[in-house]
Amino acid sequence: MKRLPIFLLILFCCCASGAFSLELKLIEGAGNLAYNKKNTSALSDDADPGFFSPQYHPLILAELSGEISGLGYSFGFQREPILRNRFYANIRLEQEYFFLEAGPVIGLYNSYQLPVNPGVYGSIGAAYPGIIFFEAAGSSTLAAIPMEKRGNYSQTNADLRIGFWVPHVICSFNFEIKDFTLREKIALLIEDKQTRFYFRSDVFTKNFPYNFIVDIGYQSLKRSYISMGIKGTEIVQTTVTDELKSIFLGLEGSFTLTPALKLIAGGEIPVYSWSVRPMEDPPKSAMFFELRLGIIWTLSR
Repeated sequence: MKRLPIFLLILFCCCASGAFSLELKLIEGAGNLAYNKKNTSALSDDADPGFFSPQYHPLILAELSGEISGLGYSFGFQREPILRNRFYANIRLEQEYFFLEAGPVIGLYNSYQLPVNPGVYGSIGAAYPGIIFFEAAGSSTLAAIPMEKRGNYSQTNADLRIGFWVPHVICSFNFEIKDFTLREKIALLIEDKQTRFYFRSDVFTKNFPYNFIVDIGYQSLKRSYISMGIKGTEIVQTTVTDELKSIFLGLEGSFTLTPALKLIAGGEIPVYSWSVRPMEDPPKSAMFFELRLGIIWTLSR
């Protein structure tokens, strides 16, 4: 996995001479608001229910984007706790009042049995510049992958954004859903799902080299264990779900060092979290977080 960002950097250097402008984004970070992926039984299913505890995970985004003959393009690699590892490549058509974007998305090495899992991505948006805008996007692995086979999995996500401009601030209401479902065993399906509703303020000031993004919202983090068993002469499906709910606050800032180089730093914390019973609430001493650092490097000729 660590070779992919290096590969993107090499490809960036090779393409630079043939394009008017290219942008390389590299962001890395870490967080601990995630379920233990090794668990095969629910915390809510014990005679003595367990509690949600911090599980550290890396965050990686390496993306190359640019424009050729009026068409935008982007491709990159992303690693995060719900959807895990994905590679994507998109083409974007953008006009003054709308845009369309589409391309393949590929799950990479998320299970030994299925190292490559293809899918598709698409997005659409419309705006009245300076007044209001709307965006919708989604991606999914292909339904042709049989989920009955051990080690197979699906990755799906959807985003919806409605916003408006006020002086020096872009405001938006956002809805996001991510889902990763894995056939852990022949008789056990595990589903990780995150649902988020939040309000975002993107604060900017002309002629100043920095801007800030502030998020505040609600999220639900679920991990479901769907098992199959025999009861009498019938096959019975049983679902047990662990769910942690949070009110979260996020902050990200960017600072332009030079016209070609921008620094990014951000983080997110749940200001209040609670578990859906019978899973116990996290210990009061537990501290959950997500931190990110990165750069955006623009090359023009």
